[in-house]
Amino acid sequence: MKYYNDNDNQAGSNVLFMIFQIFMLLIVYGFVYTSFIAVKLAIAKYDLTVMTYLPELISFIVYPVVLYKTRQMFRQAKRLRVAAWVMGWAAVIIVFLYAHLSQLITV
Repeated sequence: MKYYNDNDNQAGSNVLFMIFQIFMLLIVYGFVYTSFIAVKLAIAKYDLTVMTYLPELISFIVYPVVLYKTRQMFRQAKRLRVAAWVMGWAAVIIVFLYAHLSQLITV
């Protein structure tokens, strides 16, 4: 007879959360990579400076820090709040990159 063990559930939820974080990281990095390519094309076409890469570089660095902080929150049993933070920051970064690219490319 097997008894209920909360440690098994905790380990399973940690694995599922890490898979969720990896999936969200891949989505955000896909947008960051696309933004890098778009900025490269804009630099070549409009003779912009290398500082145009700065928002992409910031988002490339900031999102893993957010994921690290949310992992700490997850261990404090704030699971629903953590899921909202991960998806919310992903949305903020994607919108931020889109706004940056829309300012670069003029018709």
